[in-house]
Amino acid sequence: MKNPIVIFDGDCAFCNKSVMFILKKDRKQNIAVCSNQSKKGLELIKQYKITESFDSTIIYILENKVYYRSTAALQISKRLTGLYPLLSLFIIVPRVIRDAVYNFIAKHRKKIVKKSYSCEFVSDEKIKNRIYF
Repeated sequence: MKNPIVIFDGDCAFCNKSVMFILKKDRKQNIAVCSNQSKKGLELIKQYKITESFDSTIIYILENKVYYRSTAALQISKRLTGLYPLLSLFIIVPRVIRDAVYNFIAKHRKKIVKKSYSCEFVSDEKIKNRIYF
């Protein structure tokens, strides 16, 4: 895979908002995204033999390496504008602790953003071109 890609739960409004945030803050404007229910998402899950419970896990593929949960989020933060790359310093926290926090948020994500939809309307061509359906 040439450019990094994020696979997310397309039925989750919290996940959708997070992905839109990533697309808008992506410093190089080259992160692509797809839902785990999309044709592209299913192809990537099969191609990379992803067996994780991908309905509650963000998956980040960078240079043919697959990252999950908090590690994925921290890897993504390195590519964002502003102070967000500083979040990647949390990689020093043991993964078991980081993933416990991630899993807590993932468990309650549909309560955090109650509205349920699969994709918000995107008019920005720079963003629209990086979304796979």
